[in-house]
Amino acid sequence: MSEIKPPTSRDDESSLTLSDVRKLFSDCYILPVLCPRLNNKHFLQTMKHMSSLLQLLPQKFQPKMLSEFTEERVVESKMQLCELGTGCEFSGWFAKHLSSGAFKYGLICLIRENSQGKITQEDASKMCEKTFGSIQILCCKTLETTLWLDKQPLPKTDEETDVFVEREQQGCTFYLKHNDDMALKVINEVIMTLTKEINVLLGNRIASGHLPVLGQLLMCDDLQDVRKTLAKNQIRDSAETESSSFSPAAPGTEIPEEWHDCLDMNVLNNFEEEEYVGYSIDDKYIYAVIVEELPGHNGRYSWRYKIDIGEDEPIEVSCVDLFQFKREKKVKTERRKCMEPGPQKKTLKPEENTCMELEPLTGAVPHSSELSTNSLPASVEEAKREIDKCLAEIWRLPEEERHKAIKRLYLRWHPDKNLDCQSLASEAFKYLQNQIDELSKPKAAGSTFSSRNTYFRGFYEEWNQEARYHRNTRERFSRGYRGFHSYNFWTHNENVPREEARRWCRQARCDLNAAHKDTGGGSTEWCLFKVHQAVEKSLIAACYKRNGQRPNSSSISATAAQVSRYSLQLRDLPEIVKNLQTLGVDPKKTQYPNCHPYPHIPNGQFRSENEMLALNKASELLNKIEAYVN
Repeated sequence: MSEIKPPTSRDDESSLTLSDVRKLFSDCYILPVLCPRLNNKHFLQTMKHMSSLLQLLPQKFQPKMLSEFTEERVVESKMQLCELGTGCEFSGWFAKHLSSGAFKYGLICLIRENSQGKITQEDASKMCEKTFGSIQILCCKTLETTLWLDKQPLPKTDEETDVFVEREQQGCTFYLKHNDDMALKVINEVIMTLTKEINVLLGNRIASGHLPVLGQLLMCDDLQDVRKTLAKNQIRDSAETESSSFSPAAPGTEIPEEWHDCLDMNVLNNFEEEEYVGYSIDDKYIYAVIVEELPGHNGRYSWRYKIDIGEDEPIEVSCVDLFQFKREKKVKTERRKCMEPGPQKKTLKPEENTCMELEPLTGAVPHSSELSTNSLPASVEEAKREIDKCLAEIWRLPEEERHKAIKRLYLRWHPDKNLDCQSLASEAFKYLQNQIDELSKPKAAGSTFSSRNTYFRGFYEEWNQEARYHRNTRERFSRGYRGFHSYNFWTHNENVPREEARRWCRQARCDLNAAHKDTGGGSTEWCLFKVHQAVEKSLIAACYKRNGQRPNSSSISATAAQVSRYSLQLRDLPEIVKNLQTLGVDPKKTQYPNCHPYPHIPNGQFRSENEMLALNKASELLNKIEAYVN
């Protein structure tokens, strides 16, 4: 080290340059020969950890890094994008995992662990926001990078690569070389490279010993997997915001407090079969799925439904106990309902330029647009008319139902639950309180509501506290996930449009038709294999319709068990699949000789009479799922 001279300037020919560019570690001596512009630079041979060791030297003795004045870029002229586009399974897998809330949750814990708690939750969240605020994944058939110096490419530095990460001011672009093989080995190879690139993006804040943990977090499918990985590697689960809703939870699961403010308090909403809703029971909210609307109601507030809450049989409930999840939608300029009144229009900041409005779950169509109240009224006068109409119906309800409905109406108009429409909500809220108080006063014997008097003012403080609590949990969510998710239940648990489910159904039908053509031809194994393909795709279609993604299960029996919980009409799918497997429907036994005793092969091992039996059963399954999807 005594021979190292301190660099005096970038133009000093005797200054020392450390080749810290990944792909030139082994080529740092030959680069000056390849590039005349660097001929007179002296390169220090890079060894493992050399970079971190040299940074311990006094500033004036530290050699310059090659990456300080070179830049690696994609060779766009040689780049060919993947033809599959958004349908690419390979890039789709990485897109799903890199952008998932569960991964970022684990990443925040890992960052805080490596800082020994010195980095706060908020700072770790901001760090991830800066890196992952906007992720774009580009899958390429061919991918090459090259080095640039002084705004020009360096000759003979082109190199093929499987992964390249391009950092932008807010977010980054991940370039992946396409691979048709989704084997674990292939995924792991890409993840090993990605972990190093992600660590560079984070300023190398994750110690090398924890990089394998980062790779394991990328493999996790949900928050439960992330927490298991953290525990297994003795990483503290230090994220302050706990959430179990990175994917829609099973019916009967309690709704996390952070989503309580997203529950729509308007009782006059329409509920559709298979809609994912909230259900109030024993002073808590749980997830539920609408099974069917029951007939015989007398008035809008008396509507009743059967819902699935994860028990053996659906239960019957009142509409006043059911809540739709609001969706955040952009405010339209021509119909801005949430602006302050007056001649001077309030200019909304980008983050304020949204209103919480209701949208049915993908595919749901309200019974009547007239009854579907998807937003607050446009004016105070219109709000007053709505309040009067609601109170007139509510006051006729039995006492218990009336109390629930009044509470919901109170929370619907509470200013703490209408932060983007406070002026309108405040005026309507005052009017509502006055009307409730007026109706609660003792009436003359002949009054319409004389026998319905209940003094509700005693509950106001309790309801005010609940509204404030909803607001606080929403704000905590926004701080904890800033840059990752808007406060929107449906985008936080985004559903792929129903068309994707229909697409899988179409291919399932094609597979089934192809299986029909193989009957009676002496190739029963091919018929049964194609039946398996049709069944598998049918079940995947149901998962797309419900969850917006493919199932994690690898077998049709496990997927059928999962799908059977989505709807009453799908309850018998596990039994159908069991029958199909008994008939020989199997993805491996129909294809591979090693699945049969030597010297037998799949051909000749299945009874030909099972062909039509399997086709009929598979057709029954597909018909049920097509009805569910459509």
